[in-house]
Amino acid sequence: MSAHTPHDPTPSQIAEMQSALFTLRDSLMNLKMSLLDLAAMTDEQIQRQAELETDNLLARLRG
Repeated sequence: MSAHTPHDPTPSQIAEMQSALFTLRDSLMNLKMSLLDLAAMTDEQIQRQAELETDNLLARLRG
């Protein structure tokens, strides 16, 4: 069995890990937003709603 030795990271290692975690968080949030956008683009109900809103707006602009 191997002995577990504690690891004391240096301040620069901690800063590097924090930076990597923030980058990961930002990337995951961007992925989430992209997936939500993709879901909205492929959702037929949302597409129909957008089409109705566009038609209503064009009708108001013509009127």
